[in-house]
Amino acid sequence: MDPQELLRKTVVYSAPRMDRGQVRRDVVYKTTGEDALRLDVYTPENGDGGVPPAVVFVHGDGPPEMLRDAKEWGQYTSWGRLAAASGLAGITFNHRSTLGFTQLDEVAADVDDLLTYVAANAATLGVDTSRMCVWTCSAGGPFGLRAALGEAPAGTNTRCAVAYYTLMDLRPLRPHLPASVSDETLHACSPVALLEEGERAVPPLFVARAGLDRPDLNAGLDRFITAALARNATLDVMNHPAGHHGFDALDDDERSRTIIRRTLEFMRAHLLG
Repeated sequence: MDPQELLRKTVVYSAPRMDRGQVRRDVVYKTTGEDALRLDVYTPENGDGGVPPAVVFVHGDGPPEMLRDAKEWGQYTSWGRLAAASGLAGITFNHRSTLGFTQLDEVAADVDDLLTYVAANAATLGVDTSRMCVWTCSAGGPFGLRAALGEAPAGTNTRCAVAYYTLMDLRPLRPHLPASVSDETLHACSPVALLEEGERAVPPLFVARAGLDRPDLNAGLDRFITAALARNATLDVMNHPAGHHGFDALDDDERSRTIIRRTLEFMRAHLLG
């Protein structure tokens, strides 16, 4: 499949009123050198339900030229609209590339700075960050779940977190990374390690697993599930036996749609219930 066609693919589930929400685009939340990192906010079509809770969508990794427009990918524009159609505020944004996992601290800082900016400007953006969900996928998990399971930025309250086909443990990469990447950083960006150390309360978790994903990625994800159960966390796990990495946009089948629908129900239950 052509890479550009792949990036245009939208989530394989739709909901009523997806096209009626409001979108505020290209808000600069941070500048790095000559580059501006931007966010979009998708909000419901009217304010009858009050200020909506925020769902922050943390995208995965890749080369810088691909990630520059990540919030414009069909996957994220459709997730943002799904959140708004569900009475929530979907926040999509661009973060930098890890450059082959050598710039972990920089990307972690981008996610922290995004959350800090949204909290400081919640009234202007029209979102409620005292009720927040962090949605992560793929190699975005080490940074989004770090924020959800570790020390949260001021003004945010992560009430739940979602992880789709997520990279959960970076520590096995140690032999392949330069000394400039510290063991402390690998630990802080390994959701399995954050759960195992057991120092903070664990928010309700929704984990979606792709059965046809890379065995090493699923092995780390399975360890995360085991660690969450050991902590007696509130945990919903859904497996897509025939699902590929990125199944929410790639696998147009009933199992994908069921998992997406259940994800929206999970977020609504913990943010609006």
